[in-house]
Amino acid sequence: MTGGKSFLVDVDKCTGCSLCIIACKDEHVGSGYPPWTRPQPDTGHFWIAVHAMERGRIPRVRMTYLPVFCQHCANAPCIKACPGDAIKRRDDGLVWIDPGACTGCGLCREACPYDVIYMNAELGIAQKCTGCAHRVDEGALPRCVDVCPHDAIVFGDEADGVFADVGRGGRREVYHPEYTAQPRVYWKGLPKPWIAGAVVDAVSDEVISGAAITSVDLFEDGSVTVLSDAFGEFRVRDVEEHRKYRLEIRKEGYEAFRAVVTTDGEQDLGNVCLNRTR
Repeated sequence: MTGGKSFLVDVDKCTGCSLCIIACKDEHVGSGYPPWTRPQPDTGHFWIAVHAMERGRIPRVRMTYLPVFCQHCANAPCIKACPGDAIKRRDDGLVWIDPGACTGCGLCREACPYDVIYMNAELGIAQKCTGCAHRVDEGALPRCVDVCPHDAIVFGDEADGVFADVGRGGRREVYHPEYTAQPRVYWKGLPKPWIAGAVVDAVSDEVISGAAITSVDLFEDGSVTVLSDAFGEFRVRDVEEHRKYRLEIRKEGYEAFRAVVTTDGEQDLGNVCLNRTR
């Protein structure tokens, strides 16, 4: 689906500060914006939530943060599940739940694959992110976008340049593409597995910097080469999950190390010992 409004989330820029969550609460708790939504409850609702992912293992651990909210899907399961036609799509693509038509049956919550619909027990209706439709209509940005200090969330017309070349290799990444929901939220830097380790001298146990680590995808053409850093550590980033890679580590004066690595999640080879050539 092209045209209309879209979001772009840059995972590498998100620090997990949670200002987007606070801003969403400030905007919606105690405040309704007819016809788009009624007030959000004080507790129990997170129309935007930041999911923290601890990746890797000590000593090579990295935290990744995913700000997740309604994906405003073009093929939205919640719309199909609603028996009362209470969930609607605006001309600009934003999906909203009509609080006047919602009966609170909860089928939309069960249908949403992203788990971003909440039940307001006091009002007896389902609620979720509206993309701050009331602000958009006034020419303002959604509060989460406006408040983010790192520009990790961007919002605008899909024809804007920022959406023209997103994702790796110009691909538009979506969160959980297997859901086939056709989200209008695009992503940069969605977490992919890595292959990591440290290169050390087998005899002296000293780290080896500047070693060349080459990974070759055994399912597709192409290879990636990185160098071990001053601590002997390396990380081959953005490899595909559930793939096999031939890994080769070379350093002048040492015998080459070779192995086949399967990327079922992040793979840490620990200390890779190189033997000096005779």
